[in-house]
Amino acid sequence: MGQITTVLLDVGGILLLPTTSVWQAAVAHAGIEPTGEQLRRAHYAATAAMDASGDVDLDLYRRVVAQRCGVTDEFTAQVLAELDEHFTGEAWLQRAPQAKEGIERLLAAGYRVGIVSNSVGTVAEMLVTAGVCQAGAGDLVPVEVVIDSAVVGVRKPDPAIFGFALDHMGVTAAETAYLGDTARADVDGARLAGLRPIHFDPYGDCPDPAGDHEHLQRFDRLSELLTG
Repeated sequence: MGQITTVLLDVGGILLLPTTSVWQAAVAHAGIEPTGEQLRRAHYAATAAMDASGDVDLDLYRRVVAQRCGVTDEFTAQVLAELDEHFTGEAWLQRAPQAKEGIERLLAAGYRVGIVSNSVGTVAEMLVTAGVCQAGAGDLVPVEVVIDSAVVGVRKPDPAIFGFALDHMGVTAAETAYLGDTARADVDGARLAGLRPIHFDPYGDCPDPAGDHEHLQRFDRLSELLTG
């Protein structure tokens, strides 16, 4: 890959995480009170399980999170029914660790930054609500563009979704890296688009063969990886 000038970021798992209170309310039916860190750990384990299955299987995702939180078979159906009702695309308002700091460090290092997310049409508002960033100038950390799949009508891993950000920013795929937390949607999609794919994998859960793609464990260390 050539010199990277631009970084595009996923949102779920990178900048935002599932809202802790939504999951806590659901698993409370099983008499369990998971901490925010336990839920964060469960999120990445469940994401890796979907990657291994080769599909975006939200039922599998929810089952794995519930299991990792300690929900037994006796309570699984009740917990999943609660999640079906309340765990929607907008239940992602928990700011991820290093979210603001990671973007700030990229900007300070001279990288241009944009967002490309599979979402429900409100990801820009969600990022503002969570106090992470906004497109353009404002009270929060600025990024150049926020691409929401529901708005542009294309979802990762379709490589076409990255073109909206590249065209808006006036940059090429060869000079752009993409950071996401899934191997199938993010790494595969970015690779097809000609971007440098980097898998955010804080616990080493990736099911793909070693050496298939780059990994990162802390978002605020991305600039060091890009220049290392």
